[in-house]
Amino acid sequence: MKLTELKRGESAKIVKIGKIGELKKRLVDMGVTAGEIIKLERNAPLGDPQEFIVKSTNIAIRKQDAQNIEIEIDG
Repeated sequence: MKLTELKRGESAKIVKIGKIGELKKRLVDMGVTAGEIIKLERNAPLGDPQEFIVKSTNIAIRKQDAQNIEIEIDG
């Protein structure tokens, strides 16, 4: 499942971050790593970017980049 498929308020575990170049390093530095729980907080008014919570930190990720992040829903 891709990160873009999360619905508002849902949480999931990050399984894998695909090849997104320099952004991957920045995301890892912000705590977006395999095994972490990520929650979709809200979408921007036009739907892009999306705001997520990881390790109590709010981060915005463009849908184009979120498409490269694989997740699995807990439960």
